[in-house]
Amino acid sequence: MVRYKLIRTRRRTIGVAVENGEVVVRAPLSLGREEIEFFLEKHRDWIEKHLSDQDLLQDRFASVRAFQTLLVQGKEKTLVLGASRVCETDDAVYLKKLSEVRSFMRKYYEPLLGDCAAHYAKAVGAMPEDLSVRDFKARWGSCDNGKRIKLNWRLSFLPVSLRDYVIVHELCHLLYMDHSSAFWKEVGRVLPDYRARRRALKDYSFLTLLYR
Repeated sequence: MVRYKLIRTRRRTIGVAVENGEVVVRAPLSLGREEIEFFLEKHRDWIEKHLSDQDLLQDRFASVRAFQTLLVQGKEKTLVLGASRVCETDDAVYLKKLSEVRSFMRKYYEPLLGDCAAHYAKAVGAMPEDLSVRDFKARWGSCDNGKRIKLNWRLSFLPVSLRDYVIVHELCHLLYMDHSSAFWKEVGRVLPDYRARRRALKDYSFLTLLYR
């Protein structure tokens, strides 16, 4: 039997996801264990494939997780700690200590987030009332009813195409505060390949937990 973490909610249907190498089941409050395990057995092939894929991702980013390398706009660079001064070359980032990753990325790459947002705001045809950069634990960005957009500073770790997808996604919420078909149509108008970018973004979700 597949080992899993069970989360009971008020939802009406059962759902399963593989998150950080763990099978997570979200099920209605009244659904019995026997029905849950029947559902998991039915979807065993899908679950095992996604567990295998995540194992490969763990290997792919092993040096990033071990703080031996640093992702800078999607490029993996050697992370050299104990340096006498902070600097960056084509292949490496030199820092005095690990805790400087955040200040380094925000100083040198945070301004690019604002530039990107300004560029795509013209394409979307909507400008946020305010744009700020925050430290989110489980998301890349948000847009509220006041048309204020907040972006995770870790977007600068991502490949530019994925960073752009997140920013366009939030800008489109200035027009549609939901994930309706009209919203996704607008995202697709600006980024026709948004589906591929959205799928690829999942591979980088572990970054939101690093450098805290």
